[in-house]
Amino acid sequence: MNLSSVEIDTHFPVGECLPKQPTGALQLLTKHPQYDGRQVTIAIIDTGIDPVANGLQQTSTGDVKLIDLRDSTGSGDVDISTTVKIANQNEEFIQGLSGRKLKIPSTWKNPSGNYHIGIKALKQLLPNAAFERLSKERREKFDLEHRQALANAQRQLDEHISKFSSPNEEQKLIREEFQSFVDALKEVEKKYNDPGPFLDCIVWNDGEKWIACIDTSEQGDLNQCKCLTNYYDSHQFATFSVIDMVTYSVQIHHEINILEIVVVGGSHGTHVGAISAAYFNDSCEENGVAPGAQLLSINIGDHRLSTMETIPSLVRAIKYCIDYKVDIINMSYGEDCHIPNSGRVQDLFNEAVEKHGIIFVSSAGNNGPALSTTGAPGATCTNLIGVGAYVTPEMQLAEYALRECTGCTTPFTWSSRGPCPDGWLGVCVSAPGAAITSVPHYNLCQRQLMNGTSMASPNAAGCVALLLSALKQERIEYNPSLIRRALMNTAQKIDDEFSVGAGLLQIHKALDYIRSLAKPSLISKMQFDITGGQGRGIYLRDFDHVQTSSGDMRLTIKSKYLAKSTNQPITYDDQEMKIKFACRLSFVCDPPVSYVQHGKYLDLAYTDRTFDIRIDPSHLKEDQVHFTELQAFDINQINAGPLVRFPITIIKPLRIDTPNYSLQFSSQTFKAGQIRRHFLEVPIGANIAVFKIMNNSSDISAQMNLHFVQLEPGRSFRLTEYEKLVRLSPNSTFECYFNIQDKHTLELCLARWWSSLAIIDTNYSIEFHSILISPTLSLHLRSSQSYERFLLENRLNNTYEDINGLPIINWKFLVQTLRPNKDESKIQILSKRDCLTEQRQIYQLILTFNFTLLKASEIQVKCPYLHELLYDNEFEAALWMCFDANKQYLGSGDVMKDYSLKLEKGDFVIRMQIRHDKSDLLERLLKDSSGNGLALHIEHKVTGLPTSDFYYSLDCLHTQKKKIQTSSIKLQWGHQLPIYMTTVPEDKLPKVINSVAGVFLQGTMTIPKNEKMKKLEMNNIYQYFTEPISTSSSSSSKKSSSNNTSNSSKKQISSPTIEDGTTNNSSSTKDQQYQEALRDLKISWISKFNDEQNKLYEELLNEQSDLTTYVPLHLARLQQLENQFKQQQTHLTNEKKDEKLHEISQFIQTKLLSLFDEDLILKFFGQKNSSSNEKDIQILKNDMEKRRNWFIDIYIALGMCLCDLSNINDEVSNQLTNIWKTLQKHIDLNDTKLNNFHYKFHLMKKSYGKVWKLLLKQIEDKSASQQQEYDNKLLQLYQTMNMKYLITYQERLMIAKYPSSYVLF
Repeated sequence: MNLSSVEIDTHFPVGECLPKQPTGALQLLTKHPQYDGRQVTIAIIDTGIDPVANGLQQTSTGDVKLIDLRDSTGSGDVDISTTVKIANQNEEFIQGLSGRKLKIPSTWKNPSGNYHIGIKALKQLLPNAAFERLSKERREKFDLEHRQALANAQRQLDEHISKFSSPNEEQKLIREEFQSFVDALKEVEKKYNDPGPFLDCIVWNDGEKWIACIDTSEQGDLNQCKCLTNYYDSHQFATFSVIDMVTYSVQIHHEINILEIVVVGGSHGTHVGAISAAYFNDSCEENGVAPGAQLLSINIGDHRLSTMETIPSLVRAIKYCIDYKVDIINMSYGEDCHIPNSGRVQDLFNEAVEKHGIIFVSSAGNNGPALSTTGAPGATCTNLIGVGAYVTPEMQLAEYALRECTGCTTPFTWSSRGPCPDGWLGVCVSAPGAAITSVPHYNLCQRQLMNGTSMASPNAAGCVALLLSALKQERIEYNPSLIRRALMNTAQKIDDEFSVGAGLLQIHKALDYIRSLAKPSLISKMQFDITGGQGRGIYLRDFDHVQTSSGDMRLTIKSKYLAKSTNQPITYDDQEMKIKFACRLSFVCDPPVSYVQHGKYLDLAYTDRTFDIRIDPSHLKEDQVHFTELQAFDINQINAGPLVRFPITIIKPLRIDTPNYSLQFSSQTFKAGQIRRHFLEVPIGANIAVFKIMNNSSDISAQMNLHFVQLEPGRSFRLTEYEKLVRLSPNSTFECYFNIQDKHTLELCLARWWSSLAIIDTNYSIEFHSILISPTLSLHLRSSQSYERFLLENRLNNTYEDINGLPIINWKFLVQTLRPNKDESKIQILSKRDCLTEQRQIYQLILTFNFTLLKASEIQVKCPYLHELLYDNEFEAALWMCFDANKQYLGSGDVMKDYSLKLEKGDFVIRMQIRHDKSDLLERLLKDSSGNGLALHIEHKVTGLPTSDFYYSLDCLHTQKKKIQTSSIKLQWGHQLPIYMTTVPEDKLPKVINSVAGVFLQGTMTIPKNEKMKKLEMNNIYQYFTEPISTSSSSSSKKSSSNNTSNSSKKQISSPTIEDGTTNNSSSTKDQQYQEALRDLKISWISKFNDEQNKLYEELLNEQSDLTTYVPLHLARLQQLENQFKQQQTHLTNEKKDEKLHEISQFIQTKLLSLFDEDLILKFFGQKNSSSNEKDIQILKNDMEKRRNWFIDIYIALGMCLCDLSNINDEVSNQLTNIWKTLQKHIDLNDTKLNNFHYKFHLMKKSYGKVWKLLLKQIEDKSASQQQEYDNKLLQLYQTMNMKYLITYQERLMIAKYPSSYVLF
């Protein structure tokens, strides 16, 4: 194709990539370019902002864009309490906590000479994408050297095999060495697990300020590393490496010995910050909404939790916003909650607005399209401005590359909808919910498309910054209530108040609105609220609530004076304002409705007033939602719009009275973004619904969002929703089963995806079924009873249910309850970093839990008292971290989500932090109502448990006859079918913990109608274990029996018997037993004495001549000699060491080995022994096994002694070889008893491959608490072999495995 003949549109709609036109921001800036956000500071509470991201360096006036970068999570904190000095002034080195020598540059000034040092794992700082890229690059470097080493080792082995096809004994040993070396290299490759870099951190004071340096070189060369001061003071930052491209800055808390390393947790925060305030000097179309505004970046996305927010991080973030006196907060974060406008965090957010005058803008959530899916805190807190998301036709073309636009501005399908359960509308206004703008450089790209209410919120926050910039420059007073009122009263209305609130934000009109109120008026200084009904509105949803008139409902209207400064004492002017305030209100409903009856007027002064309204929804149309707002106008300022709004939402569900309890919806068309809602009264007794939808279109695929929601009081919608995004091919059908509850209205919400272009035609239906278990919806089994009875019921009138197949039980977890270790659990006061306004000092409760795994297990950790409570939690709780016995950090979690950990066998510690400014509340948790402390659940994932058997009667269960088979069951209405099921036998539980006493199984049970229903989790099921598998009496009995047998055997050996078989209990025998016991006691004390002259040993030999052949006596002396050598060896020269070792070896050969006849031992175990007296044979065998074990232990001791000689000549070498060959006759060379000798012997022989393979096996077999010795030996081996890349790898691995302290909270 000839390029010149093609017409190319080069007018890219850059401005629509970050839209400002729809909100009026562009109009405002065009008319008043100086109102671009200057003099305004926006706090971005998010994942942090990258200071090198495009457009985020300076404002339109040349000021620094980012006034500070903070991390409120604690995940970037480094303990710098260790203080060191330069040991040798000539060398200028200090040793870091990594063990590396850190060269102090000569240019550093440190008058005190004190350096605070710490260490941080880079993995705990970097975003996942950056760390994965770094890990991949490091793995490639490792593999390059490792492959070469493996190739060389394999080549040696192959050459030896080729050269010696029939090897002799010596050649076989050499070949074994080559093979071991290859095997070890392969094992290292297989178990490769690079923990990533560990960075030494150095902090000092140069006489003027505190400075930090992080050794990003990993070589100790600090000349290559950048020195940083607090970002607020210097606006300095650095990058970890050219591979990860992650920027970091620091905050030094020298008073508490904490270095706060600030790193972005993801791309989200930078994108949000750029939407609100990016400034591009050469491309104004790419600017954020308020390019003149400054930003405060606060990271609340905890790196340990994949950037999930925590309550402590949110509390610190609010404190920082107040400390920095920000004007606006934008928070594009949130979760669902059980109780709106309640809990510690939501209270603090409301307080920040009311007491400190901060305008708080937040995303409403992305949980739509069903109603009542708003997220906390944006759409649940009274004083926050919750923002919904919409998309314009221009955005569709510029950002999404649609082939054609839908032709209308529409809310995004996924944007959360109101109202909240307490009637609050939730969404305040709506703004553009997508943008293409800057992201952090670690992404290796400069900008990206992101969408969500997360993008709508900073667009709105930027608009508010324009408004505040204008008000400040025009010297017009304002407060958060006035700003909120202005935004809502000037928004462009569209017919979808649940998704857009008051409408689409129009910031230029909001400015005109406030200007019109600028004349002296007390109204602009007041905040008004109406409460009543369910709380902040009226929300009637269930069938019984909307059939008749509500009767009188009492509402209260409150006025609150907002002082200019909340930090100052109350003045006479403030009090005069309250006294002067009075207004006459006129009430209206908008839109006008007949079902709300209310008074028309109310005279309001500075006091609360109550009034009644009445709701009569009885005549409303079914299967619809009806909405209106009770609005109050000042009769003297009608143009100011409503001063306060009270939302009223009525859902009139459709009652299903068809015989088969089903509904059909035919020929239902959907255009782009269209939503159809149906509100149904779930029939009494129904607990299962079946939804089916068919795409009737022959050539159009349809992407549909199915969202079905019921609400329960005090529970989040998440717990009862069914949500699925499905793609329907032409003429295809989708069917799903989901759980429901009767007596609660079910919303069926079907939405065509917002970007779908063609109209489709569908049919859909819903059926209700009843397969209930009683007496409760959850089944609780007791292992001690071995069975449980439950009833199957169908409660839908005049119906029957076909059940095809047995109940399906899916056991998920074996749940273990832990209580805190009281000796290690304590309450501590935190530093000023965690002190709220009004001197509310926060305390922390650290709870420590210990547990042991007998084998590997995948676990989840839950705190049942606080689980699933975040924004509505009354505590700042509860971050937990898991460590092994060496304090190695293994993972962490919080109360909101389920976090899984895969652990190997061993001992573990969980430390959990809960915070509050009231220490008495923490004291209560430390003690708990039971006095044992707050419980923690360890949920062990289980698979493969035996299935239960089911019977129709108890006698069938007892006789195990007539099990219920898989044949169909017809469950008639009104009938109850008893079912008896067996429990899981205790001995079939996974052997992961020491005892099952007090644990329980947790899972789900389904009673299926067909194959599709088998995946539906209908009922919760639990089985409790209240006693150990083996009772103490039985185990004691066995032990007693064993002891009796053993004692009986001893009596047969040592005690003479008379003919009738009774024992001779003469006084002489008792005296002999006493003498033997006294002898054995003295022998047991020999090794405990540091007795150079072996007095006790010689004394026993002199007293009893027959002890010269008594092996235990000489073994005790040998142990004494070995203990003396271990205590002295660090102070001995090599010559003295060898003298001691020769003394020990001489003792072994002369005193011990002379007592054994090796041939006799070999002969005994090499022949088949038979006798008419089996007891005699067993006694003899036990004696010979004891002697053989002594013989093996003595030879191992001799070998170990000779291996420790500093100078091993040929004679010693040959002697060691003979020892090795001797041991081969008596013990399997793979026996762990030989490991230490095996290690020393092959190390002496320089058989490094065998040593290497042995150490790797020992590390694998040992628990974490026993591995350090072998890891040290492995490092020494790598150093001996001069394998530099493995030395580096092992050093890094050991830093990770053996930290000196726990990771900070």
